[in-house]
Amino acid sequence: MNLCIILVIFKILKGIFLKHISVLVFLIFLLGCQTSNLVENVKQDFAIEKKVTVFDKSNTKSNSKIPLNGMIFVKKDETIYSIANKYKVVPKEIIEDNNLKKPYNLKPNQILFLRNKNFYVVRSGDNLDIISLKFAVNKLDIINLNKLSKPYKLKVGNKILIPEKKDYSVVDLIIDRKVYNKEPKVIKNYKSSNTKLLNSPKFIWPSKGQIIKDFGVFGKGQHYDGIDIKIPTNSPIYSVYEGTVAFTGSEIKKFGNLILIKHKNGWLSAYSNVGRFNVKQGAVIKKGQIIAYSSKNIEYFHFQLRHNRNPVNPIRYLN
Repeated sequence: MNLCIILVIFKILKGIFLKHISVLVFLIFLLGCQTSNLVENVKQDFAIEKKVTVFDKSNTKSNSKIPLNGMIFVKKDETIYSIANKYKVVPKEIIEDNNLKKPYNLKPNQILFLRNKNFYVVRSGDNLDIISLKFAVNKLDIINLNKLSKPYKLKVGNKILIPEKKDYSVVDLIIDRKVYNKEPKVIKNYKSSNTKLLNSPKFIWPSKGQIIKDFGVFGKGQHYDGIDIKIPTNSPIYSVYEGTVAFTGSEIKKFGNLILIKHKNGWLSAYSNVGRFNVKQGAVIKKGQIIAYSSKNIEYFHFQLRHNRNPVNPIRYLN
């Protein structure tokens, strides 16, 4: 064969080979990208499964209240995760309580049951007075909400609903018993004062922090008897004045760990939702002494100042 013809054929074959190699490299690159995207998609799918024990706390505006009977109807395009965010519940509980199977697809108007956290299981020794004190709610509200009839006997193991509306005056029951040594009795109407009393002690602030809830009237006929102060975890909390520790404990669930300090001339300071105590009941303490540290679970603590049992606005007295 002529040498020139052979050279021409070789160049043609070489061009075809290089062209195919380029296509092959491009295909491998493309497949590599698709494989990478596929892996990422799979990771995202598994990421959703990993999040079944959490909910999006940032989306607070969309939170809805769970009906008292716990029953809701699924709306179009809703998922267990969007419902968990909406009602501020754990997705895993929705799955377990409704016997849902993977892939957890929901249909419009499907009925789901959510756990209502306002339920309480009656225990041995419980009565309406004990439960109202424990949850800082009015006893009559418990009766009306649960449609109870006289003599209001509760059966151990039964579930009852706890009213959402709090009755902050129940702290008076603890004050009566622990500070004034009197038989506890519910005070339905007590006076709270915004006017500063003359010759009051020079109280100091119990801590340095941001006030996130003020003293005074809020909602319909409700009154907040103190202030909420936001402080970092494990921050010291100080006694606002010298006195005697009248009570340390956690009998009222709403108030968590509670400290009551009795001061002179009918003054009393209360510190609730605190963390670990730094004083014991009966201890005589000084002004500015560390009495507790802030909680690891709650980002604020509640502070009250009272004169002759009546709550006063702490901001007017703290220096």
